[in-house]
Amino acid sequence: MNRLGVYFGPEVITVVETKGGHPINNIEIPQSLISATAGPEEKVPEEVKMVNLLKDELVKKKIEAKEAALILSGKDLIIRSFEMPVLSRAELNTALRFEVKKYIPFKIEDLVSDFQWVLDKSSNKIHVLFVGIRKGILEKYLSVLDKLSLTVTSIEYSAFSVLRLFRLAKVREKGIMAVVEIDLIKNDEVNFLILKNGFPLFNRDITDIGTLQQEDKDTKKTQSHAVLEKIKREMLISLEYYERKFIGKNPKKMLFIMNPEQHTHLLDLFKDVELEVQFMDFYKYIDKSITFSLPLVKAYTGSLLEIDVGIKINLLSLIKEKVTKKISLEQLDLYFLITRFKPHVRVAIGCLLVCIMVYLFGEFQKSPFKKELSNIMGMRPQVSTISPGSNYAALSDISSKYREKINTLDALVKKQLYLTELLDAIPRLIPKGMWLERLALEDKIKNNKKSLSWRVWSI
Repeated sequence: MNRLGVYFGPEVITVVETKGGHPINNIEIPQSLISATAGPEEKVPEEVKMVNLLKDELVKKKIEAKEAALILSGKDLIIRSFEMPVLSRAELNTALRFEVKKYIPFKIEDLVSDFQWVLDKSSNKIHVLFVGIRKGILEKYLSVLDKLSLTVTSIEYSAFSVLRLFRLAKVREKGIMAVVEIDLIKNDEVNFLILKNGFPLFNRDITDIGTLQQEDKDTKKTQSHAVLEKIKREMLISLEYYERKFIGKNPKKMLFIMNPEQHTHLLDLFKDVELEVQFMDFYKYIDKSITFSLPLVKAYTGSLLEIDVGIKINLLSLIKEKVTKKISLEQLDLYFLITRFKPHVRVAIGCLLVCIMVYLFGEFQKSPFKKELSNIMGMRPQVSTISPGSNYAALSDISSKYREKINTLDALVKKQLYLTELLDAIPRLIPKGMWLERLALEDKIKNNKKSLSWRVWSI
């Protein structure tokens, strides 16, 4: 699917269309064309002119993408970073608002803002990155893209978007390093970042550095040296401020993203700086026929949303999903809870694994016995009144009941009176002419005996 990266820079608006992560179209519109007020267009609002110019260029380039990433320069954003102690959710909410107010000259309610944090284990503090934009500025940009029938998928700070080049180049971001983004031709702002393991600790946008527009090589070389000298001076001031603010967290190297033609001049200028200087080879990822342009790099990398740089701040999510700070703070408490008890969790997991292994070993040991028992039970004779699956206790209970029945029958048989032989003597003893009239068997309650009586009569 095609996607656009739209960068609203201080000097130029740049649009890059990508497909499968590769740039296929690009547009650059100077801001001077929009701010011009001569002639009959004098009363035309700036926003309307911006829409018209962009719409004409999109039609001209036959760009049909419907999704766009909005990339903003530092002039439109408020970006602050600071350290705070590890606090509970309720304490952090109050402390964060109080800390942010130190850096904002107006009400925090006038901003659309988001923040991200990381835990610094060495100092047991959290490092907070805060990004905000005034609601009126954001509404203007969203209105422009809406009138171009573009669906905004993200809102990012341009210097953070460029960090996706690290993922493309597979550059390791371990440790503390400085990143500098420069364009001496387009007069785009210079972005100076200091990262720790890829997370921004500090940033500064350097503006009004001048441009190289002279065709004469000697004059251009002199201009280049003067501009780079100014950049160097501003960067050293920024480094000094950073090192006072974050004591003991000095960067070890400095990585530049800039026009390859300026690499030699910069190396000569920075040879006395006690930092390792490296360059990002931009043309490994962009067609060499495209002239280097930092605005183009920002628009291109901003469109590569599938590449995660670890910075989760997205101002658009606050508008679409109405995410509140309370949710973020709840996540923060959970993070601290997991981090603090991480060693104990590891021990608990280790114990659980040992228990599982012991259980599985026991089951393995019992499996031959269970198999033999199953075979024995299968050899039992089939009895309709007894279930084949009956255990020993059930069989014992059935046996006991049968014994009781047998004992009862034995008692009935053994304890009954046998009078046949005795009664057979009676007719033998009665004389002829006498008849048996009555025969009775009676119980003697007193001595618990039985008596037999009879009565005879004669003719």
